[in-house]
Amino acid sequence: MEGPIERGRNFHLLGDDELPKLLEFLTGHLPESLKFQQTVLTYMKNKVWDFYFYVDDDWPNVPICLHFPGMTQSPNGLLYESFGVFCPTKNLDCLHQLRSEDMLINWSKPLYINFVHCEIAKELFNLYEDTGKIEQVLGDVWACKELKYQDEHDEEDDDDDDNSTDGKVLQLCAEHAESIHELYPANDMECHELFLRLIKLLPAAGVFVDGKLAAWMIQSYYGAMFSMQTKPEYRRKGYGTRLARYLTRVVVDRGYTPFVVIRPENEASQSLYKKLGFCKLYQTVRATFIPYGYNECIDNSITCFVDAVRNIKIDNKIVDEFENDNIEQDDTKENNKNCIIKCIENIDHQHIDDKKIICDEDNDVTCDDAQVPDSGGDD
Repeated sequence: MEGPIERGRNFHLLGDDELPKLLEFLTGHLPESLKFQQTVLTYMKNKVWDFYFYVDDDWPNVPICLHFPGMTQSPNGLLYESFGVFCPTKNLDCLHQLRSEDMLINWSKPLYINFVHCEIAKELFNLYEDTGKIEQVLGDVWACKELKYQDEHDEEDDDDDDNSTDGKVLQLCAEHAESIHELYPANDMECHELFLRLIKLLPAAGVFVDGKLAAWMIQSYYGAMFSMQTKPEYRRKGYGTRLARYLTRVVVDRGYTPFVVIRPENEASQSLYKKLGFCKLYQTVRATFIPYGYNECIDNSITCFVDAVRNIKIDNKIVDEFENDNIEQDDTKENNKNCIIKCIENIDHQHIDDKKIICDEDNDVTCDDAQVPDSGGDD
């Protein structure tokens, strides 16, 4: 993947040495900045993913900050295809700066916004309403202000919290990443490699029954405790509550603010987290912006190709985690690289004449316009 753009039309890239000041600014705007603030914090402490943080050229007078990408997987694998944004709700009029930002953000193509404050989302929708259609998913941010401790053997009030004496809460391992990613509801937005890194670098726990993984929960790169799931045969045993309580304690001990994003209609999860001392802060929105008249045919051909290459990249990451034989590891990666080159040779060029495909030495693949306008665009 090509490197980041140092300066856009209205925004400039921050160096790592400038991030503490950004974090201080965001901390001063809690709780509405929570998701962005925790993203910066996890980056500074653990660098789970390669994010690039930008602020307005007149920051902090114009208090807008961005991060690219907004999520770890997008249809075309482009760095600037998705983004996160924060602006204090009292300064939402400043967001008009985004509409004239045509070097970092390509408004003529689909864009993906990952969980922004609902008031920010409304302002973005107003700015975009004459440009295209918007698809959105809502989630409520619930944060823990005071953890309610409870003995694991105390009786609970309902069947879902029927804490059984079987099962052990243990740290997850890399071998669990693939199956967890496959069952993650938004696995089209977060890649398999991310789960490998989260398990390695951030709190990630599972309940194991007779040595088998029954339930799991992980802390994300944006701070939220997410991907809590229980296999059907192990449900209604209180494993979800045990995991949430355990991970909340670990997250607090590591200096993070425990929070979750819950669908508004998910009353069961809301009830669970209320018992643990969580309360609702605000609503957040994940959105896709699609320009009117956008021709998806071209990008669909590319997307299928990029998806195939991602599967090859997963093989490489698994090799990195499990293979100690350097010679065999190198051979596997070389074979995967040859597969990618063959895919490029065989792809139907009549559908992608106006595209270019980039495959670097790490098997990272992106596609973009063959001719990039001087004003900028996707890299």
